[in-house]
Amino acid sequence: MVGEILFAAELTRRALFTGAASGIAAPSLLADTSPAPSAATAASPAADLVYNVRDFGAAGDGTTDDLPAITAAIAAATADGGGTVWFPVGVYSISGPIGDTTRGLTSITLAGAGSQIATIRASTNAPILTGLWYSCTVVNLVLDANHLGSPCVSVHLDKTHLERLLLLNWQDYGILVNDGTFSDDGGLLNSIDRCNIYQNSGTGIHTGYRFYDSWIINNNIGATYADLSIEGGPVRILGNHLDGSPTYNIEFRGNKRIVVADNILEGSRKQSIVYTMPPWLDSDKPQIQIVGNTFSNGGKLAQNVYPAISIVGRSSTQRTEGFSITGNTFACDDAGAGWTYVVEAQFARAIAATGNQWREGHMATQPCRFVTCSNTEVIGNHADNVVKTT
Repeated sequence: MVGEILFAAELTRRALFTGAASGIAAPSLLADTSPAPSAATAASPAADLVYNVRDFGAAGDGTTDDLPAITAAIAAATADGGGTVWFPVGVYSISGPIGDTTRGLTSITLAGAGSQIATIRASTNAPILTGLWYSCTVVNLVLDANHLGSPCVSVHLDKTHLERLLLLNWQDYGILVNDGTFSDDGGLLNSIDRCNIYQNSGTGIHTGYRFYDSWIINNNIGATYADLSIEGGPVRILGNHLDGSPTYNIEFRGNKRIVVADNILEGSRKQSIVYTMPPWLDSDKPQIQIVGNTFSNGGKLAQNVYPAISIVGRSSTQRTEGFSITGNTFACDDAGAGWTYVVEAQFARAIAATGNQWREGHMATQPCRFVTCSNTEVIGNHADNVVKTT
């Protein structure tokens, strides 16, 4: 009896992964009438909706243009309703970007073998990934823009995940996402997770306001301008290591409901976090929570000139409001590092700084400076709570 049950389960599994997916009738549970698969067929991953780019002609030798083979593998997966395009170990040179700028890709996974040991390398001045991506995943690949002048990624994402990627040799942006180039629609429920963005010239991750209800989590990011440049929201920025030699660790450009928690922010040349009220707004309630982060060794461009966190509204009648700065640690011990204040704000209201540790985090007499601000509270912080208000 047990043997019959196991036999029936095996036939059901075959039906699900072979005939049923293509509309072919499922075999009888009493007898397997299908011919025995050949060795080649049995070894092929296509039966499990996995499409090996080598099977479509990719060489992975770092010289051959593998873009046609990769495109063919994606087309085959798309024709079957989605699937995984698999990159074995190798270096896959491409003469143009991967992606669809018109219809987009849906339910496609690009996956590399092993731990970032499959590389996709640009041979022209174009991003590695481009276009529209819906319910897709890109995982475990090295994306090398090859110092040719482009970002590694320039895309519009919706319900899509970029995971465990290593981004190299990019220009201007490591990842440029939902900036309106490919769609004016919003894209939500996205995640950029456990990526390693090596420092190059520009911004590590740049989001447009169309990127919302999404996560930027557990990444290591270096850049020269901003590790993160964020517009819109809600967005959760959690558990990242933001370093390199950026002008800012995080630049906010007009936001709504942002959580910045459990990150390490270090080495900024000016402010670690800067929020600037957009010029097209007359009123602004970004509701930004900065909670439980470690800030260190910023202000290196000019010691005792820049605050760790800068908040700027437009005018005394056009103020930004709603910032909670709670349970963070601020410290500078590198030679040449040193912020003036922990928080400096102008034309703002409703700012609370509570429960922080900042004895080594500011060089001015007071930890915070509020100019033309109201409804500010600085309380319960280790070292001091004195506020200078002008």
